[in-house]
Amino acid sequence: MRETTALFKFINYRKTSYKKPFSSNRRRINGLAQLEESIRHSLQCSQQELKTVAQFNPDLQHLCYLMSGKTKRLTRFSPDKQIRQCYADKQIKRITDRLNTIESGTPDQLQAIATEKQKTDQDIQNLKYSLRRLGEPFSSIISDSKTEITEEQINAIRDIAERDPAIKRVKQKLNTVARYAKAHNQRIALNNKTNLQANSTVLAHEAIFTIPVHNGVELDSQTMLGIISSFYEKYLPDFTIMFAVYHANEKLAEDQTGNHVHIFVDGYNQSSGKYDLPSQIRLLADKYARFYKLPEIGADKQLSADKNKRVGEYIQQLFYQHANKHLKGQDLKLAFLPDTDERQKIRAEIRKQADLPKHQRKFSFYNRAKEQTEQLKKQAKQAIEAAKKAKVIAEQAEQKTEQEKQQLTLLLQQQQAAAEKHKQLELETHLLTYQAEQARKEEQETRAFLDYFFRLSEALNKWWSSLIKKVPEIVIIKAAADVKKSIDAFSDSTNPNFVNQLNQFVSLEYDRAMIVEKAQKLSDNAKVSNYLHVTRRQKRI
Repeated sequence: MRETTALFKFINYRKTSYKKPFSSNRRRINGLAQLEESIRHSLQCSQQELKTVAQFNPDLQHLCYLMSGKTKRLTRFSPDKQIRQCYADKQIKRITDRLNTIESGTPDQLQAIATEKQKTDQDIQNLKYSLRRLGEPFSSIISDSKTEITEEQINAIRDIAERDPAIKRVKQKLNTVARYAKAHNQRIALNNKTNLQANSTVLAHEAIFTIPVHNGVELDSQTMLGIISSFYEKYLPDFTIMFAVYHANEKLAEDQTGNHVHIFVDGYNQSSGKYDLPSQIRLLADKYARFYKLPEIGADKQLSADKNKRVGEYIQQLFYQHANKHLKGQDLKLAFLPDTDERQKIRAEIRKQADLPKHQRKFSFYNRAKEQTEQLKKQAKQAIEAAKKAKVIAEQAEQKTEQEKQQLTLLLQQQQAAAEKHKQLELETHLLTYQAEQARKEEQETRAFLDYFFRLSEALNKWWSSLIKKVPEIVIIKAAADVKKSIDAFSDSTNPNFVNQLNQFVSLEYDRAMIVEKAQKLSDNAKVSNYLHVTRRQKRI
């Protein structure tokens, strides 16, 4: 079962408002003007009448209810047609009419009574001063009670004074006592003529029932109105319920909690004919204390701050018990949760807010809406600043992108140029490789040619030497065979220089061989020209 705290707070209204002159906190006493203002607020009369800032959310007004005999939607009392205004005036008139009845007499008569009260009050103050100077037992007669001073009390003082030989002029001093008693009783009689003390009698009483927002609990109108109205009907049946209202629009549309009830109770006791609502509440608290064996309130005329606090606590506990009976079966219970530092701070904030006008309270619709508006303005301002920053960042990013694009283009150009240069280097490398290969081949051919050339030249030189020495033909034939062998050992070359040089060399040697062979008349076997002729022919081809 869920547990939650609840706030049950009541406010008393007297005839006139004032501040207690000797109160330590200078607490204001609420009068009829404040009652009228609270009634208009609770009925949510037009803002022109209230003359205050907006206190309600007009979009949620259909969620509010008025209980006056029957329960109806508050929207049925249209503020535009002044129906709520008339209803509020009717409630105030109901109280003021009774005041006129109790304060019977013409305005002149009432003024005469007021003048006599003022004179009597002055006499009482002077006689009190005299009695305090006389001391005991004469000063003991001084009393601020609302009951008359009896003859027995005066006689008791006379007996004490007459038995004390130290007291002189007893008769004269007792005369002062008698005069004080008469003035005191006369003041009470004047009060009884009106049956009303304007600055102390509670004419009406307002109670507020809400579950604090931080509990996160919401109750419907029927439940909350039923709890608070049945509480007064059960425990204070002699006091008429003027009306009760359920407010669910003193919040923003998205809020789920914050609903509460105002109930207004007439301070006039229909059974006793007195305005004794505070004393009846006090008796109810005392009855609760005796039943649960708690410290009692007592019969003091003026309650201390501690006892006043105790009355409020007992009534709140009694209200919790009553509410829990009403909530039976709803999986919710009102309870006094553990007293933590957090809850103490929350209660302190609630008490602080309670002393402020309704439209200035932290959780009022006006301030919530104002805070939301300020928050939206702040968010809009932040959004604008963020947009400006985003624009600057975007421009910077665009510039950076453009720079990077230019750099990329430059890099691509450099890359393309490098690729072309690489390709060119590859071609040059291929060419150089080819040229190196050709040079290697030419070198090999040159070496082979020179080797062949030297061998052919050597073979020819041997052949020539053999001719010069006029050796037998067989030797010449052998030398010719060496030439043929040298010629056969040479491989054809594709180098045109080598071929040309060889042809030139062979042509020269061929011509010389023809001359020698013709002069020597050599046989075909001993001739070299045949071989040289074949070689020359092959190379030319």
